[in-house]
Formats: sequence, structure tokens, C-alpha cells
Amino acid sequence: MIPAILEVSLSVSAVILLMLILNKFIDRRYMAKGKYILWLILTVRLLIPVSVELPKAPVTISAPERVVVISPPGASLPITVMPESERRERAASDQAAAANSAAYVPVMTLERLLLIIWAVGAVGFMMCHIIKYWRFKLAVKPRLRPEGEYNGVPVFRCGAIESPMLTGFFKPEILLPEIELTPEELNVVFAHEYTHFRRRDLWYKLLLLTANAAHWFNPLVYLMARQANRDLEYSCDDAVTRGKDMEFRKLYSMTVLKTMKRGGSSYEK
Repeated sequence: MIPAILEVSLSVSAVILLMLILNKFIDRRYMAKGKYILWLILTVRLLIPVSVELPKAPVTISAPERVVVISPPGASLPITVMPESERRERAASDQAAAANSAAYVPVMTLERLLLIIWAVGAVGFMMCHIIKYWRFKLAVKPRLRPEGEYNGVPVFRCGAIESPMLTGFFKPEILLPEIELTPEELNVVFAHEYTHFRRRDLWYKLLLLTANAAHWFNPLVYLMARQANRDLEYSCDDAVTRGKDMEFRKLYSMTVLKTMKRGGSSYEK
């Protein structure tokens, strides 16, 4: 398993590095959706550590072995000599039986040691983020104040956050910070967070996190996850403003800046 993980990590790293280099030249908002999809493809590939091999021949035909027959002088019947392959198989079978009869002593191979190290790192990575997530939920829950809903998604005010966000994988909720927003600004915020909800971006982020955990030893995967989260936000901005007039685009930009002044860009949990 470890060789397959390393092989996939190395092969995908080449594409990640190329994307990060080219990103300086193709870093345009209208390319965000394409990069959003490409990062998703690379993430899924990182989570499927299977090497692609050509199928083997369905039938193998081998030449029959020659059996040596010896008839010694004066013998009434010939003596048949056992074929070499059969002799080897019988010897191997005898050795296996002898080994099974002895006490089994586990051997710590290099591959087994690497597998343990990888598993500890992956589990530790995920546990840190799970604990961080639940600490966030526990801190937010007592300070939630219902504000109705938007297109079926519950909306809450919360004094524990600094910027609007979408939270909850199975029961999504839109959280608003305790700041004054005009009805027009609220519509912009709702449009942004609802676009995340409609595209299932929380699950996208979870896939990124899982791939990062599986390849915790690869620094390029950390860079990929960071850039993919940025492109996710850019593509969401594009989806919200696509087809809108200049007045809406200006309002959208001003609202984003207003929320960023409080606590940075929105971070969906």
C-alpha cells in the first residue's frame, strides 16, 4: 500500500507543481472555475492510490515437461522419474508444512514500519482538525440567535464569528456576525453563502482535507489545498456576479471588503 501511495503522491505532485507555477500567469477570475474543477480531479486522484496496469494475458500456455523413463537391466517394469516442477512443488509443500508447525514470530519489515508511521500521521492530522471543528461548534452553539431562513437554509446571528460563513455538513446553516448590514448587503451575503451550499462546497473542502491527511508528508499537497480553497472562493464570486450589472458587482465588492475588515475572508466550516 505504501508504494502505491508514494507513487500517486509523486505523480500528482508533478501536476500540482506545474499548476502552482502557471498560476502566476493564469491567475484570472474567469479561470477560477476551471482551476476549481482541476483541483477536484487531482484531489480525487490522491484519494485513489491505485496504479494503472495493462491487463495480463488471460491464458498462459506452457510446453509439457518431458518425463524420463528408465528401464534398468533385468527389471520387469520401467522406473518413472518425477518431473522437475513436481519435485520442486512437493519440496516447497514439505517446507511450508514444517514452517507452519513451528511457532509464528512476527517480523517488522520496513514497509510495515512505514505503513504504521503513515497511518499515525494521517489519523493525527484528521484528529487535530476534527477537534478544532468540534471546539468551534461548541463555542458557537450557545451564542446562536435565529434570524429566519434563506431558501430553506436556516440563518443565525452569532457573536462568536467575525465574518459570514456556511457551516454544517448534514444540516447546513448560514451564520452572520454581529455587524450592521443593509438589506442589499444581506442579499449579497446570502447569495454568496447559498452558492456554496448549492455547489456542496463544504464537501469539496472535506475532500481536500482528507487528501491532505492521506498525503500529510507531501508539502505540495498542503500548497494545493491552500490554493484550491482560494480558487473555490474566487469561483463562488464569479458564480454570484455572473450576468449581473456593474452596480451589483460594485455592491458585492464593497460588501466583501466590509466583512473582510472584521475578520478576513469567510471560512466555511
